[in-house]
Amino acid sequence: MAEPAPSTASPRSRLRLRFAGAVTLGALGLAALWRTFGTAWVLAAAGPGAYLAAYAWTHLGANHRPGVDGPRPRLGPANVITLFRGWLASVLAGALAAAPPHPWIPAALFAGAVSLDAVDGAVARRTRETILGARLDGATDALAVLVGAAVAVALGALPAWYLLAGGVWYAYAGSLWWRRRTGALVYELPPSRVRPFVGTAQFAAVAVALVPGVGGARVASPLAAFAGVALAALLASFARDWAAATGRLGRDDPPTANRE
Repeated sequence: MAEPAPSTASPRSRLRLRFAGAVTLGALGLAALWRTFGTAWVLAAAGPGAYLAAYAWTHLGANHRPGVDGPRPRLGPANVITLFRGWLASVLAGALAAAPPHPWIPAALFAGAVSLDAVDGAVARRTRETILGARLDGATDALAVLVGAAVAVALGALPAWYLLAGGVWYAYAGSLWWRRRTGALVYELPPSRVRPFVGTAQFAAVAVALVPGVGGARVASPLAAFAGVALAALLASFARDWAAATGRLGRDDPPTANRE
């Protein structure tokens, strides 16, 4: 009996096939919510989901550790958890188009999306974090804050100016993308002990805002004050990161503009 021929698919091809399977599973999961949430909700959730899938697809080549060539053929458990976080954030976006079947659903979806951030980080450290994982984690955090802030503003629980918290990452990432496109220098961000706390403050502000009844006059002012402080810290953190990434703070290390 002849032995089966070994697979000739490249690691990148196998990775793309597995990622396509994950996206298909996410789409089926979203479609399964149609009967409970309705057409408007599902369609609104499909947009952010498609964006995150496209973002991950364009960065699949970075599914390797720093300094190692070639992508791994498997997504790995940490990236799977991150993609699930993004799926939860995408489902939350449906609340912008339709009323939730239960008032606690937006808060539960957001809590799931952000609480698993600690889980995928811990798993990544145990299984050797990849460049794709770091990029996907940042994009998922940004999507969760953007969608969560938009839903909270739509519910009247946060002031409209807090939408800046959801948009600042996209302005920052877009600026660095343009610099790379034009050949300008871009540097790795230095480690920061403050950055995680600033991000957690945004998670906390949105999470509290999505709790049913928080938009009332009794708690709106304290929440708005906390959100204002958190937003100011976020803007200051991104301003410093942008200055560091563009070399305006003075850098001795080589730029990363020509790296993957």
